[in-house]
Amino acid sequence: MQTISKNITTLLLLSVVFSFGGCKKFLSVTPSTQSVNPVTIKDFQEILNSDSLSRTQFFPLDLMTDDVALTDNQFNTGDNFYRRIYTWDALIWNPAQIDFMYNYSYAKILQMNVILSRIDAAKKDALNTPQTKNLIVSQALTNRAWYYLQLVNTYGAAYDVSTSKTDPGVPLVLTPDAYALPARASVEQVYGSIISDLKKAAANTDMPSKGIDIIHPGKAAVYGLLARTYLYKGDYESASLFADSALTQESRLLDLTQNPYMPNQLQDLNTNPEVLLGRISSDEGFFKTYSNTFVIGGSLLDSLGGFSTADKRFSNRFSTSRFSPGVYKQNQLNAQTMVFDNSVAVPEIMLIKAECLARKGDFSAAGDLLDKLRSSRIINYSPSGRTYTADNILSYVIGERRRELCFHGGLRLFDLKRFNKGTPFRQSILRTSYSGTNYAELLPGSVLYLLPLSAYVLAANPNILQNPR
Repeated sequence: MQTISKNITTLLLLSVVFSFGGCKKFLSVTPSTQSVNPVTIKDFQEILNSDSLSRTQFFPLDLMTDDVALTDNQFNTGDNFYRRIYTWDALIWNPAQIDFMYNYSYAKILQMNVILSRIDAAKKDALNTPQTKNLIVSQALTNRAWYYLQLVNTYGAAYDVSTSKTDPGVPLVLTPDAYALPARASVEQVYGSIISDLKKAAANTDMPSKGIDIIHPGKAAVYGLLARTYLYKGDYESASLFADSALTQESRLLDLTQNPYMPNQLQDLNTNPEVLLGRISSDEGFFKTYSNTFVIGGSLLDSLGGFSTADKRFSNRFSTSRFSPGVYKQNQLNAQTMVFDNSVAVPEIMLIKAECLARKGDFSAAGDLLDKLRSSRIINYSPSGRTYTADNILSYVIGERRRELCFHGGLRLFDLKRFNKGTPFRQSILRTSYSGTNYAELLPGSVLYLLPLSAYVLAANPNILQNPR
């Protein structure tokens, strides 16, 4: 009787998960049938063909950083979720509010767990070949790893070899168990699972360099994620090796000086050769709350060169009109939705490699990578105005990471957290009115860098401990 009850509960849970966010046709692949009981290779392929895997909602993490500013009018609109997360309030979530980042991520993880737990028992048919099964497994592992890397860096502390064995991470759910109420695994355990998944995926000889499109990962994406993961661990030797492996598979750059690239939808990523694994993040609530988009943070604007900069990373993203300078551009398909490219892509991998080179003192090779990237971003860029040395190269690399990876689904926040671990890049973030009044400050190493779990999550699983505030 208990087994029957458990099976019924599992099917009900899956019916919710496979309808979560909907499924749409992406390019030439067949979308999910939304089967609540996938049992065939085709079923598993269709789950992976759903573009919902590549649609994310991590803009709130960028709102916690110094890349974003609220105008005085926006700040004075009144109490709301966006203002609370912008000022790192003790209470961010309303009592009944669902944390869409947490819930959506675990819904996608559950889908991948279903694939991984059932594929060995898939029905025998023409599609059920070792090569096809291996590819499905590798893609499911890669997607699961991506979501866990986002989660552990959102709710957990930055990786620290001296504390990560005990630092709370996130629940580590690797099977589709409807009754499981796991406590938070340690940061070390979550990273171990991520690396294990990615290395299993990379070991698949049937996995191509790049997938059939940007929502299907290939080896370049797997190696790129391994490079990102090891960078966050502070294992720069491994990060460098996997960055090399990724760039061997794909190293093309899109010349922004000749292309006003600004994706409005997921399909737009498919035109960009840099993209290794497509991720598009959208946010509708901000515009509905403020009737406008946000303003670029002052220090990021300065880093990009000001309003008259030749850096296309500014003008492609932000308005340069005299009436709304520095305001994030509205989406051309839906003016009330902000869209952000959160993809794993070649520029990030180049910057990972450059950081690893800089940290071991190879300033010449690191500088060459920076100049190559900047030549594709800045009109008439000339490296002659820069002199790279062993003493300054890391600062140059960190600055370039900020310019290239702003509004990238939390990567700036994750960088700030790791820089707070006793490095010269520790900093405070001030929230200041246009008149100069300071109304919030985030100090280096503050517990407020950790996003709190929502009351909804805590009520659903009493074994989860809240982050300190």
